[in-house]
Amino acid sequence: MHKEGLAGMNITDETETLLWAMRPAIDLSHLRGPLPSSISDLAPEKRPFRPATHLILDSFFVATETVNQARALERVAHRGVPIELDLPGEDDRARLFGSPALALAQRRIAETLNGRVPAAVIDSFENQLYKVVVALSIYRGFDLSRFSGVLVSTQHSPIMRALFIAAEEQGVPVIYVPHAPVAVNSAYRDLPVAYAGLRGPGEVEFYARELAVPRTQLDIVGNLGSDVLSAPMPSIDPASPGVVALSPHPAETIRRVFAAVSSPQLGATTVAPHPRSDLPEVQALMPSGWRIDTEHRTLDLLHTGVPFMFQLSSGVAWESAALGIPTATIRLDESPVNYPFLDDEAVFPSVFTPADAAAFVADARAGRIDRAALRKHAVHWCALDGASAAAELERVLAHVATGGAQAHARRLHDGWAAGGAALAYSSIAHTPVAPS
Repeated sequence: MHKEGLAGMNITDETETLLWAMRPAIDLSHLRGPLPSSISDLAPEKRPFRPATHLILDSFFVATETVNQARALERVAHRGVPIELDLPGEDDRARLFGSPALALAQRRIAETLNGRVPAAVIDSFENQLYKVVVALSIYRGFDLSRFSGVLVSTQHSPIMRALFIAAEEQGVPVIYVPHAPVAVNSAYRDLPVAYAGLRGPGEVEFYARELAVPRTQLDIVGNLGSDVLSAPMPSIDPASPGVVALSPHPAETIRRVFAAVSSPQLGATTVAPHPRSDLPEVQALMPSGWRIDTEHRTLDLLHTGVPFMFQLSSGVAWESAALGIPTATIRLDESPVNYPFLDDEAVFPSVFTPADAAAFVADARAGRIDRAALRKHAVHWCALDGASAAAELERVLAHVATGGAQAHARRLHDGWAAGGAALAYSSIAHTPVAPS
């Protein structure tokens, strides 16, 4: 007998569809927190579902989930008109959640994660799978075929991947403009889209090398979310405080970050917290004599011409390099850096000890670091930003709107399919959630 699941599809096919949407998140399961009891205590159909934000931009459908995703498209998407999509009610959700395909996907996820993460984290993935099912129902029930394309700024979110599936089923190309630099993990070894508007030649080289995507199929759009390259490099005051830029790490990691660079030879030093930093915790861990700046963004501090910056594999290093600010990478161990653009130690020296930090700061304050080389490296990884990047994205959209997508594959590289680069790089290639 022909078994059917969600939307009348074959159970096996639909299970694969659900797992395809979830694989990037499953591979990064160590980063996920437990499902709060306030949600797990509710019946699945009664749990909150926060849909993505949707806009109609000329002939394009735009979808974002976070502030950073929206910021990556804002210079173009500000012209868009908000649209709300119909959400399934509780009865419809209960029917969707009774699908055999969903039950099979849940079982394969639980078998994969059992013993890797706590049960409450597995519950969180089960809840995420419910959200994917809801998102698929929403997007499949919405007429995407009237649009020239779907514009997004992430390719590894389960909800956005549900949108990709519905767009493909309706014959609509997806255009991806990343909201963050390409990173060294499985999630970025994947371009399941017809168009990718990358940041610079460095990213094109990365995807051509790691995914074997022809360079002619990759566009350079730049970063719409920053306005660094349009400004001249600031003058540096060598006597002013340097900066230690934080990411939202746990307290023990922050303690080790401070210990790696704390030295009297640094001179005046300012800590630039992340927006999600626990400020009292950071202040309690800071070395004596340092100060924390809670009034300015890290980028604003860099624009003042600070003499140096330390960071722990942070994307803000691109901005500091673009401004010609001497920048070093704090290394707590021999693990690879998060971003390929940080991999050149001639540009971003590694700092393991306070002695390393003191030597770097001495060179920075003495003006012995080539600021022009920093800027050149930054441009290689992000060739344009601001209004120039917005104009380039407009050009790409015009090309797609006039039929340019017909020459592209629906997926430049399906990293999470059998034989895909993401799957091969991941920890789940030989688990129950891998392609069957």
